[in-house]
Amino acid sequence: MRISQTDEQIKALSAFQNHCELEAITLQSCTTMRAKAGAQFKEPFAVKPALTNIASSVQRGRFVVEVSFEYTAWDSSDPPERLFKIDCTFEVCYLLQDEHQPTEEEKSSFSKGTAVFNCWPYAREFLRDITARLGHSTPALPLLRITPRKTEPAGTPEVEATIAQQGSLPPAE
Repeated sequence: MRISQTDEQIKALSAFQNHCELEAITLQSCTTMRAKAGAQFKEPFAVKPALTNIASSVQRGRFVVEVSFEYTAWDSSDPPERLFKIDCTFEVCYLLQDEHQPTEEEKSSFSKGTAVFNCWPYAREFLRDITARLGHSTPALPLLRITPRKTEPAGTPEVEATIAQQGSLPPAE
């Protein structure tokens, strides 16, 4: 998985992270589905982790970010069959220091950068554990990679920070 942000976004999140401290990361919700017992699948299997949503709010001296992931596994048949799907949302809570009131740009950049980065190890561990409980061997989940993104030319709308998995996999249902 990859986080890509412009220099301006990185400056905004850096300014914000100097005024907060990580307080907690907790699982907020999850749903899982797996194929029924006896289903026949064709190897090799492809795994697709994806970031599906980020939402944030300031609440009584805290900055709270909800980070949602989808994790699916597909077989190699044509068309591909889904082995399982896991949706999970983590709540990442930061204590604001010095009565700091972040700007919209700081909140957005921090949520799509630092909060996802802080949450990813928890998501990887959760996905590994729940996959095993679904009765599947767990493939190694990718590292979260942070890469710079070039600034958009003047007059071009800025594209939000992107999160993507390398390689081509079947689309999620």
